[in-house]
Amino acid sequence: MKKLIILVLLILSAAALISCGGEPSDIPLEIADAAGNRFFLATNQAVDFHFYYPEDFILNVNAAWISVFVSDPEFADFGPLNPNMIVTVFSRAGNAADNVQEWWEDYIRDLSVIVQDIFIESSEDVVVAGIDGRKFIYSFTLGGQEYRQAKVIFFRNNEVYTLLYSATPARFNAHIRVLEVAIETFAFN
Repeated sequence: MKKLIILVLLILSAAALISCGGEPSDIPLEIADAAGNRFFLATNQAVDFHFYYPEDFILNVNAAWISVFVSDPEFADFGPLNPNMIVTVFSRAGNAADNVQEWWEDYIRDLSVIVQDIFIESSEDVVVAGIDGRKFIYSFTLGGQEYRQAKVIFFRNNEVYTLLYSATPARFNAHIRVLEVAIETFAFN
């Protein structure tokens, strides 16, 4: 009888472990706020997180990172520029920055090699899924085109998570809600 109980417990434990893999199944694919605005779930089997994005955005890349964009382009000499957000996670290298501020400084130093006129407008503390992080708003010029970005950075275990919202200066404020919703709804699977 004791062996039977142990065997049943082992089978139940294995079943619980197997069901934990992959995309979360107990969260809704769509939610709405009090005003009736709809938001869709963004997640996949390659990442350990999920978040929601506004219904006027389109899921673009759903792989080792998640990308959404809104079809509200401005046109530059080389084509349309759509406001977008990319959410990534990657492991920190062995000698990588110890905190978000150091990581940010390394990122800006590397970015300044390929872009011009970097201007850091603001930075503030944010909390994403219960984890302290920082949000930076900055602008730059690349190939004669101006961009404005908001980047949220936080660490969990030995991984760096970033939420990067990009737009031209004229479209930035019109679609920043995508980043705000992602910060508010971001959770780990």
